[in-house]
Amino acid sequence: MFGAPSTNFAQSHALFTISLLAGLLWFPTETNHALYAQGLDARAVAFAVEKQLINAIEKAEKSVVAISKIKTRRQRIPSRIPAPFGLDPDQGLNTSQDPQNLNFIPNDFGSGVLIPDPTKQNRVLILTNYHLTQGGPVAGQKANSENHIYVHTANQQGFYAEILAADPRSDLCVLSPIQKLPRTYAQSLLPIKYASTETVRKGQFVIALGNPYAIARDGSPSASWGIVSNFHRFPIPVKKHFLNQELAKEETLHHFGTLLQVDTHLDLGTSGGALLNLDGNLIGVTTALAALEGYEKSTGYAIPINKATLRIINSLAAGLEAEYGFLGIEPKRIERNQAKQRFVGNFILQDPYYVEARNVEKYSPAQLAGMLPQDLILSINGHKLTNELDLMREVGKAGAGNEVKIQILRGKKLRELTLTIKLGKWPVVDDEGIVQTQFRHPLWRGMRVDFPTARKKYTFLPFSYPPAVVITHVEPGSPAQQAGLIEGNFIRQINNQMVQTPEAFYEEAKKLNSSQVILQLLDDREVILPLPDK
Repeated sequence: MFGAPSTNFAQSHALFTISLLAGLLWFPTETNHALYAQGLDARAVAFAVEKQLINAIEKAEKSVVAISKIKTRRQRIPSRIPAPFGLDPDQGLNTSQDPQNLNFIPNDFGSGVLIPDPTKQNRVLILTNYHLTQGGPVAGQKANSENHIYVHTANQQGFYAEILAADPRSDLCVLSPIQKLPRTYAQSLLPIKYASTETVRKGQFVIALGNPYAIARDGSPSASWGIVSNFHRFPIPVKKHFLNQELAKEETLHHFGTLLQVDTHLDLGTSGGALLNLDGNLIGVTTALAALEGYEKSTGYAIPINKATLRIINSLAAGLEAEYGFLGIEPKRIERNQAKQRFVGNFILQDPYYVEARNVEKYSPAQLAGMLPQDLILSINGHKLTNELDLMREVGKAGAGNEVKIQILRGKKLRELTLTIKLGKWPVVDDEGIVQTQFRHPLWRGMRVDFPTARKKYTFLPFSYPPAVVITHVEPGSPAQQAGLIEGNFIRQINNQMVQTPEAFYEEAKKLNSSQVILQLLDDREVILPLPDK
């Protein structure tokens, strides 16, 4: 979704790169002497590179789709960039209302990728960006949506889709067809194969497939190629601390440095598209978050496909909210000289910066695992830390309720320790933006609970970590409502058993399905929860 050079320039750039690569392989240096000895010529190498690109694109292109967001009412929105080819996506008026008509012009458009179904239901699932599908129809909801979402697939076919789940924090969304597709058509929609960014290197060749300027509405995605420029890029600087209650709604996981930077041409409409390796496997989902903030338009960004991203994708495919981990500390980067002043002895601090636990909240996951103020945090799950954003990124990626191993230095005579910490849940700021069609736990006596920090609106000011779970929903007419419970109440005990996580709460609740229950709230009130009516 960035400004693009001309077609002639792009072709020249590709030919120059192939020729340069071929020339390097041909030149008889020590590094490539074996190739030289085998008599490889530049033309053969160039054709070999070209063939690899062609094969990778042919392997993946039927798994990449174009997405049109069609407003249900005529509406004009402010133009974002000059419209190329006479196409104005913001004109609010379609030449044709039929998405399969060649004269159809969508109100908004982007790309998506057909992905495997992790639930083993053999459904057709489409992975794309949250910002592209925002305001679209949600699975299982009868209310009219502001927009229709249409998915254009290979062979000029397509279908209307709905949102299974969407997550503004990762800018990811999973769609599925609204209507059951004909069997033959559904079987022709091949999910892409995942690679992993764990093995991606700076300088590695990559291919981007997408829907630039909505010209892939015939189901044939457009391709560009380049290299990986860098890792852990930031769309915009983070200005607020994660324990600060003034966090902006726009803050996402990517503001802690998750994005791949690539130099492929990502024009308007390639959001949600596929970033491939030379084997034609998915290593990233292209996105345009940085461009919307006015960053360099020749630079592209992609959400990497790694274990953390797959955890999010699998949650969304199951219709669930994607949850993020939370420690409950105030981290701060300090210089090596600052750290040295606190310690005695000959312990050598080699790194220029360290991450200090400036404050550890009482009852937080970090405090329960034994972390103390002024501990120096070296790594998390083997990932070395250089600043507090590294820590916040890795904790968030690990997910709520999961365990992490954190290596620390402690004490005047520094000693190294490893803490195993079961994470809490990052406090969601934009809860209205989250779309989920399923819940991890069923209603129990008409209520649903979550981690105490599940939503920012329930947290205290100044921040504290309650030793309790929070009620996030109360069903009208249920035993919970009859007992006077409301959304936002904190429950710290159920029949005298402490509960600080939703898993602990529901584990105790299962034992009490046929008996009256006494709940103790965080403010020491006791509430008697009657049995549900039979």
